[in-house]
Amino acid sequence: MLKKLITCKYTAERYYAINTINATEKAELQTIVNKYKNIEGDYSSTMLQGIAHYMCDSGILTDAYSVADAVYIKKHYNNNVDAYGNLRDSFYSENKHVLQFIQCIAELNNFSNKYKFNSEDVCTLIADMEEQLVF
Repeated sequence: MLKKLITCKYTAERYYAINTINATEKAELQTIVNKYKNIEGDYSSTMLQGIAHYMCDSGILTDAYSVADAVYIKKHYNNNVDAYGNLRDSFYSENKHVLQFIQCIAELNNFSNKYKFNSEDVCTLIADMEEQLVF
């Protein structure tokens, strides 16, 4: 299938349509899905579904948390908030090796950038791929 770069009229980002994903790219994405599949989500039933919801619909970061992430953050919350009661960005950076959702989003972003796919499209696809594994 011939790939043609699409240009977003709002951001000028150039990317390929997700339906042009080839077998090699899909296998690499499947590896990511297999690594994070069926991790219980704090907002959605799975973390991958929560990440897709965060990236594509809500924009609310906490929707992407796994249950383990939510427990960890709650335990360390009090000492890491700004004047408005929000977690500091530095907290996420300092704990990126502990928080599952950050590790997963980083891998998905790396995949999106490597193959020039829109990250929202990739997140939608991974949620679908995970769902197909369950049923």
